[in-house]
Amino acid sequence: MSGGRERLIRLRQALREVVYPEGAICLGCGRRSDGNALCPECRRELLQEDLLESWETRDLDGVPAWSMRPHRGISRKLILRLKHGAETRAAGELAAVFRERPGIFPELPENLVVTWVPSPGSRIRERCVDHGRALAEALAREANRPCAQLLRRRGNDRPQVRLSREKRERNLKNAFQPVGQIRTPVLLVDDVLTTGTTARRCVAALREAGAREILVLTATHAARQK
Repeated sequence: MSGGRERLIRLRQALREVVYPEGAICLGCGRRSDGNALCPECRRELLQEDLLESWETRDLDGVPAWSMRPHRGISRKLILRLKHGAETRAAGELAAVFRERPGIFPELPENLVVTWVPSPGSRIRERCVDHGRALAEALAREANRPCAQLLRRRGNDRPQVRLSREKRERNLKNAFQPVGQIRTPVLLVDDVLTTGTTARRCVAALREAGAREILVLTATHAARQK
């Protein structure tokens, strides 16, 4: 990590502590907290009674893709704090939802490895956080499985936000490549599942590297796009 980036990270952390002091201000509503990242009200919203019913599953080219919460309310706020505020505590709060996964959620193999959708280097430098990695590491701790980088990004810094399915497909063509051969089951983690284009591209790269058992898990799911 360069000295300039280190200074930028320290500055952002200092500014963040002014606005959202750790343990004093809730990441969800901005009100005083009880010493945790979320106040009791926001935690109840995150873990509300219909939590299990809010999980969604899709089929992505033969791979089951699970999403824990709709992309709205406190779940969306936590993702924004993580991605744009470099607030890694939000990753732990989102990962905590995994504890209450539905009984039909697949049993994770003992030799499974958790990985993440890699972000462009320019995005990581701009935001001073690799949000995908932070979320994957938090979920790996919840699942008691190792976490490792299995994919890398090849150029292409254009954001996916507000792109149609067709444009997302073109934007991500050949965007991911494996870092080496894969001989274990894989849990691919991302923040939001929208069209599924990003996950499909990553799944293809993982299969190219030899992965035969793949599961996708995202923190939230957005409304499906045509």
